[in-house]
Amino acid sequence: MNFFSTIALALGYLPSSRHYQKQYRKLDDCYAQFHNLAASDIFQHYLKLDAYVNSSTYQTDIRRIKSLQYKGGPEHLQWRHYKELKKHKEVKKYLKKGVESESPLLQEFIALQNLVLSNSFQQRVAYLKNKNKYKESHAYQQLLEYRRLKKSSTVKEYFYLQKKYRAAFHELDSWKLLFTDEFKGQQLSQYWSTQQEAGLGTMNTSFVQNSEYHIIDAENVSLAENRLRIALNAVEQEGIAWDEKFGFISRDFNYSSGLINTANLFQLRYGKIEVRLRVPKAKNAYYALWLNTNTPTPAISMFNFCNNCLVTGIYHPSGVDRLHRRVHLNHKEFYIVEMRWNKKMITWKINGKEVCRKANTVNVPLFLQFISGAVGKIPQQQLSQCFEIDWIRVYARKV
Repeated sequence: MNFFSTIALALGYLPSSRHYQKQYRKLDDCYAQFHNLAASDIFQHYLKLDAYVNSSTYQTDIRRIKSLQYKGGPEHLQWRHYKELKKHKEVKKYLKKGVESESPLLQEFIALQNLVLSNSFQQRVAYLKNKNKYKESHAYQQLLEYRRLKKSSTVKEYFYLQKKYRAAFHELDSWKLLFTDEFKGQQLSQYWSTQQEAGLGTMNTSFVQNSEYHIIDAENVSLAENRLRIALNAVEQEGIAWDEKFGFISRDFNYSSGLINTANLFQLRYGKIEVRLRVPKAKNAYYALWLNTNTPTPAISMFNFCNNCLVTGIYHPSGVDRLHRRVHLNHKEFYIVEMRWNKKMITWKINGKEVCRKANTVNVPLFLQFISGAVGKIPQQQLSQCFEIDWIRVYARKV
């Protein structure tokens, strides 16, 4: 990160979504194109030819073809012997009068004559006498085909992309896609639940912390325009809250929101998560992506935005290790949020820029949870609002 980027990030300004996502899509497209080229028949044929023309087999074939000569070779010696046998009286008599005998010499001549006058023998002799036999050989034709393919647009484009994006492609190749959702269609995929898993086993209902101002309602979760939307609405409704002093209590709420999670369907321990999301402008509303267990800790806050503040960090039984960073989000734009989690470290990025880095203390599988909610009174004119998720991709590092 250069000096100006560091200063901008310190002041809460993130890289341009338009510029970064244009680069992101271009890399995605180039990576897909690279693999399509690699799998094409043309490139696969080129690889076979490349392996052949740069092999010892090809060199052996070339030496063998170039060493083939008529003079002094088997065919030449057979022809000379045929001419010598033709001078014998017995053979001349046979050739003149057609008189055959059981003479070994005559039988040898007849057999040799059938050989040297055959089309295959004549063709072989013509081939051996041909000074251009190498250029007419299969090996040479393979070489010409190899050179032609090497200049083809398919092969040239493959090596252009390989050279230009070598490091980026190597990084992409090191990940295996485990789970992805682009939220197309009318219903959530089988990976997602709209229930708050932490509350189901205790009260068979969802609940929130007593400090929050909203209840959870699955009706606030919808799919529209190939995006997931979690709405935050004004309501007057009774719900269940958890109070540290009194336990579960019933109270009135002024707002209603929703969540989706993969608690019983997909969990991750280590890997990379990428999400393209957009948050609306609403005072005292938060929009978050958590990695959770069915207990309060351990947990990881991948993205938690509220009142122009981003909270990222780790929540574990012995305490909290988190970062509060003021950021300026354009509420009309989508951002690509990324988190990488391995045994030693967790790093967070937004639009390709690192915003947080923490030593890892979480080594158990966690599930994904998108949620929005209220932490205070929200101006009426800022409701109803929707937290939008365009897509999510989850990867594991290849062994």
